[in-house]
Amino acid sequence: MHYHFYDLYRQSLMPVNTALDLAHDIVTHEKNPLSKTRLGRLRKAILESTIRLLKHYPKQGFEYEPVVIDGVEYPVHEEVVVEKPFCNLLRFRREGLPANAPKLLCVAALSGHHATLSRETFGQFLDDYEVYVTDWLDARDVPLSEGKFGFEEYVQYVIEFMEHIGPGNHMFAICQAAVPGLVAVAHMCKHNHPARPKSLIMMAGPIDIRINPNKFGRKVEKISAPLLRRVAIHRVPSRYDGAGRKVYPGMVQLGGFMSMNMRSHAQKHIQFFKDIAEGKIAEADRHRDFYDEYMAVLDMDADYYMETMERVFLDQHLPKGIMQYQGETIDCGDIKDVAILTLEGEKDDMISLGQTEAALHLCTHLPKKLKKHYVQMGVGHYGIFNGSKYREFVAPLMKDWINRHNK
Repeated sequence: MHYHFYDLYRQSLMPVNTALDLAHDIVTHEKNPLSKTRLGRLRKAILESTIRLLKHYPKQGFEYEPVVIDGVEYPVHEEVVVEKPFCNLLRFRREGLPANAPKLLCVAALSGHHATLSRETFGQFLDDYEVYVTDWLDARDVPLSEGKFGFEEYVQYVIEFMEHIGPGNHMFAICQAAVPGLVAVAHMCKHNHPARPKSLIMMAGPIDIRINPNKFGRKVEKISAPLLRRVAIHRVPSRYDGAGRKVYPGMVQLGGFMSMNMRSHAQKHIQFFKDIAEGKIAEADRHRDFYDEYMAVLDMDADYYMETMERVFLDQHLPKGIMQYQGETIDCGDIKDVAILTLEGEKDDMISLGQTEAALHLCTHLPKKLKKHYVQMGVGHYGIFNGSKYREFVAPLMKDWINRHNK
C-alpha cells in the first residue's frame, strides 16, 4: 500500500510542479529586467531548489558526444542489439573503429539506478573499444506475463549477452554486478564455454562483505529476510504495465542510499542554492548533472532483490562455497584462464577494502600473473568509477589490463 500512496502523492504534486516551472520560467526569462540581478538570482535559487525537491526525475539518455582522435570527430552510434523483458543489451560503436577492436561487455549495477548513472564510466572506452552495456529496465513496466526474474535469471542474461558478443570478449562488472558476473564466468569456465571472457574486471563489488565490515555491513547483519519482505516489497499500482508485480521500489532504495550520507547531500543542496544565488553557473550545472541522474531510479523485481540480498548480503553464498546456479554449485576455482582485475576505492563507505579483492582468493587455480588488485586512493564508492581520478588513473589501468590480455 505504501507504493500506492507514494504514487498518488507524486501525481498530486504535478499541478504544483507545473506552477513552479511556470514561475521559474518567468523569473529567469531573458526579457525579465530582474533576471540577472542579485534579487533575480535569489528568486531563481529559491524556485529551482524547491522544484528539485518535489520533481520526478526521469531516466536520462546516454547521448555520447563524438569521440575526438587527433582532431577528428567520430560520431558514436547507439543500438539495441538484444531485447529481453528485464534488460536491453546496448552497443556503442564509434565510426572508424577497427573491425578487430576489443569487445567489452559492461554489466551495469542493478541496484536502483539506471545504467546511465555510469555513463562516464563506459564513455572512457569508446575511443578504442566496441562497448556493450546492460540497460536494465524498470520492473514496474514489465507485465506479469513475462514471468520471474531472480538472481539466476540475471546470471543467465549475462551469459546470453556474452554468447551474443561472441568469443574473445571482455567483461567489466560494477558494484552489485560483480557477484553475478563472477558466477557467470565460473559457470562458463567449468563447461569450457567458448564465449567466456578473456578478462574480467570487477569494481567495488560485494564479493565477501564479511571482510572489514563497515556501517553498511553492520546494518545488514541486523536484517532478516522475513523483515525485508514485510517492509521493502510492494506491488506495482494498476496504472503501470507491470501492475501487480511485486517489486522493491527504486524510491525506497534511493532513500536508503541518501540516508547513509544525509549530511553530505544536504550540504550539496545548500551549496547549490548559494551557487545559483551567486551566479556560479558551472558549479550549479555540475550539481544538476549529478542529481538529475542520481535521483532517477527504477524498481527491481522482488525475486531478484530478495535472492540477491539472501545470497550475497545475508548468507554470503559465494565465499562460503554454497552458491548455486542451475542446480550446480559454483566453484571459482574453475576459473583458470580468465585474467581478473579487482578495483576498490580507499574511502568507499559501501564496499570496504578487501571485499572485492576477495574474488582473487576464491580463484584458487588462477595463475598469479592473471590476477591483479588496485586501490584508488582518495575516492569513495562513486569516485572509483566517475570523476577526475577515475579518468586519470583507473580507466587507463583497466584499458592496459584488457589490452594486455586481448591476445
